[in-house]
Amino acid sequence: MIICGRFGARFVCARRRAIILSLPDCDINTMQIDAESLSLAWLWACRLLALLVAARAALGVDWKGMLRDPSAVHRFAACVVAMMVLWSIQATVARGPGLHILGVTTVTLLLGPATALIATLLAETVTSLTSNSDNAVAASWLAGSVLPVLVTDGCRRVVRRYLPRDPFSFIFGCGFFGAALAAGMAHLGAFLMVGGPDQIWSGAVPSAAGFLLLIAFPEAFINGCLVTLLVVYCPQNMAGYDAGYERRRRL
Repeated sequence: MIICGRFGARFVCARRRAIILSLPDCDINTMQIDAESLSLAWLWACRLLALLVAARAALGVDWKGMLRDPSAVHRFAACVVAMMVLWSIQATVARGPGLHILGVTTVTLLLGPATALIATLLAETVTSLTSNSDNAVAASWLAGSVLPVLVTDGCRRVVRRYLPRDPFSFIFGCGFFGAALAAGMAHLGAFLMVGGPDQIWSGAVPSAAGFLLLIAFPEAFINGCLVTLLVVYCPQNMAGYDAGYERRRRL
C-alpha cells in the first residue's frame, strides 16, 4: 500500500510537471488579452469593431429613463463595481490561461443587453487601466463581454420563444445554461483570437474539453444562483424577465 501510494504521488507530480511544461509562455486571459499577442491589423480591427458596438449600444440605452429612476442608476453602478472587483480576482494555470468568473450573464439579464455592454465596457476599461499592463482593451472587451452578452441574450430569446413561460424555464435556460454557454464561448473566442484554431489543440491547455468544463460549471452555478435570487425576490428589476413569466409564476 505504501509503495502504491508513493508511486501514485510520483505519477501525479510528474503529470503536473508535464502539464506545466506543455503550457506556452503567453498570456491568455479572457478579460485581459495581451496586446503583444495580436498583430497590429487585429488590434485596429478590434478597436474599430468595439467602437461600432459601443456606439450602437449607447444608442440603445434609455438614458433619460435611467436618470429619472434612481434605483436603475444604482443597479447600473453596482454592476460596474461588482464586475471590477470580480474580474480582479483570478487564478492562473501555470503560465497558461487565466481563470475567473465573468458574471456577464447576470448583468445582461438584470440590465438588458445594451446597458450591459456599456457597463462591461466601463468595468473593462478601469480594470485594464489599473492592472499596470499593456492590454488590448477592445479585444478583451469583445471576447470577454460582447460575446457573452450576445450569447446570453440569444439564449433568452430562444427560451422565451420555445420553452414554457414559467420561472423555471427562465432560471435554468438563461441563468444556468446561458451562463455556461456564454463562458465557454468567451474563453473559446479568446483562444481563437490570440493563437488561432490550433492554439487549443497544440498544448495550450491540457484538455480543451476539460478546460471549457472547468470554467463553465462554476460560471453556471454562480450566475444561476444569482438569477434565482433575483427572480424570486425582485423580478420587477430584471430587464430580461418580462410580464409573461410573471403571469404564470409558480414559485
